[in-house]
Amino acid sequence: MDYGIRGRVAFVSGGSKGMGLSAARMLADEGCKVAVVARSPGPVAEAVAALQARGGEAMGVSADLTTREGVARAVAEVTERFGAPDIAISNVQDNIAGNFDDVSDADFQHFFNTHAMSVVYLAREVLPAMKTKGWGRFVAIGSGAAKEPEGMIRHILANTARPAAVGLLKTLSDEVARHGITVNSVGPGWIGTDNMYAYLEQKMAIKPGDVNGFLGGAIPAGRVGTPDEIASLIVYLCSNLAGYITGEWIAVDGGKHKFAF
Repeated sequence: MDYGIRGRVAFVSGGSKGMGLSAARMLADEGCKVAVVARSPGPVAEAVAALQARGGEAMGVSADLTTREGVARAVAEVTERFGAPDIAISNVQDNIAGNFDDVSDADFQHFFNTHAMSVVYLAREVLPAMKTKGWGRFVAIGSGAAKEPEGMIRHILANTARPAAVGLLKTLSDEVARHGITVNSVGPGWIGTDNMYAYLEQKMAIKPGDVNGFLGGAIPAGRVGTPDEIASLIVYLCSNLAGYITGEWIAVDGGKHKFAF
């Protein structure tokens, strides 16, 4: 199936690993010019090389996307080489485990900046050019905690900050829809990334080989998901075919979360 986005410029935040890397690969396979943007130069270079080895057109930028300056510089570099982004994937990850008494006010501020303000910064940089073109796709990789707070893994920071990003994106989608821009959020459940396994092992003392046993009983599918199962939805939301889907938060969680709407 042709998603109609060949030649589009895709800015993929967190594109060097996990779900972001899977999305970058699928977007490159669709013929997009893909910018892999993440903090660490080594993984960024490896991701770009892997995309190019598949025949994709890709570039890399090392930047801290939790800062306005980092986002502005990254978008400027991509624009100079590939043109202004038509597609923007917001994906900034950080994990601090703790219940309320375990975390500080500074931790709450840090998490809000990481998971909400990073979305603000990226939207401010990419939306003006999308409006001018009359076409754009903005997709945020969020968390199931945005809609159903997670209690079993000391997740109060994410339970607080993640819903803020969803409210922002829903409101923003209404403001930019008339410009041909869609804004959506994907809510992953337990997805088998290095980040997830490291969190459970370091914060919860759950070894990688024990993860399905620990989580599987709470997930109707009986297993954790794969990065490709998130990325395939992201790429569809970036397609021409998804032009009438906007303002949505879509769970990809194997049935774990119990909300009906």
